[in-house]
Amino acid sequence: MPKKEEESGLDELMRLQRQFTRQQEEHEAQERQRQAQGKKVQGVLQGLRELNVSMSLDQLKSVAPPEVIKGVTALKNREGTEDLRKMISKLADDLERRIIDLPASANATHLANSMRTLNILMDLYFSLK
Repeated sequence: MPKKEEESGLDELMRLQRQFTRQQEEHEAQERQRQAQGKKVQGVLQGLRELNVSMSLDQLKSVAPPEVIKGVTALKNREGTEDLRKMISKLADDLERRIIDLPASANATHLANSMRTLNILMDLYFSLK
């Protein structure tokens, strides 16, 4: 092989190597940018979650028993909605039992507060899903 063709082949190989390196750097930069955007989105979602919990707590203070408020307050520091789902199920079961046992002349204020509590918790649950 003549020397000129060897140099031309070597130049072509070096050019391809530089092109590959440049493409790899661009890909890595795009990946870093994608990860940074993902972190921003996670931060926004966490902020919305905290806002939803805070707003629900404000609404619950006037109608919910202390154990419900304590449970919802704990949601600020937890991932997932399993605890909230359990709270909703327990409250719904309690309401059902109370309605069955309720005499016709009973005061409905406590029952109305429990129903409002359940509605607020369900709103929170579905906003966090």
